[in-house]
Amino acid sequence: MTELRLITSEPEDGPFSAGTPLPRRLPAGRHGIPANLVVEHQRRRLLAAMAEMLAEHGYANVTTTDVSEAASVSTSTFYKHFGNLWDCALAAYVSTADRLCEEIETACAARDPRSEPLTAGIEAALAFFSAEPDAAQLLSTQAPLEASAIAAARRILISRLAAMLRRGRDPEEAGPQPPGLDERLIDATLAFVGARVSAGEAETLVTLGPELAAILARPRQAA
Repeated sequence: MTELRLITSEPEDGPFSAGTPLPRRLPAGRHGIPANLVVEHQRRRLLAAMAEMLAEHGYANVTTTDVSEAASVSTSTFYKHFGNLWDCALAAYVSTADRLCEEIETACAARDPRSEPLTAGIEAALAFFSAEPDAAQLLSTQAPLEASAIAAARRILISRLAAMLRRGRDPEEAGPQPPGLDERLIDATLAFVGARVSAGEAETLVTLGPELAAILARPRQAA
């Protein structure tokens, strides 16, 4: 069985790097773009389309046709990149999870030394979710039983975020706690974020930083 890791096979830098909006399709005809960049562009559009279509249709109703049309590629092109729908959904989940963790790590590293890393990390995560509600729903929604690899990727993400949470706390305030409590807190936070996004309240997420920081900083009191 292939090991699941929260990394991507996509280049870290380049003309289609994260942060630059992707056009729905490349220019028609002889555009002169190298074949490897065309393939990269198609894959990135498919991952973004998968997140968008899952948010719109849910796991039970999304189809390869939905994803292909949203990415402006043919179904045959979809299958050149992914073996099936779940392969694409897993790749979208892992790629999005990596981007979330990178946003948190970057914010913590760049924060004002007088501010708490926990606060910086929470604010970065909420800003990410608020700006990308499709990504928020992708990371927060429980996958169906037949998508066991996605469920495993979600557990990896929760473990990774829980480790960040522990590093970000003030050691004098945290103290000992029951095993697995941080993971349960992260799971509940993701569910809360998903519910807010589903209710059309993604833009309000950025206002919740102080409240979440107060809960996550002292897990014994929150439990």
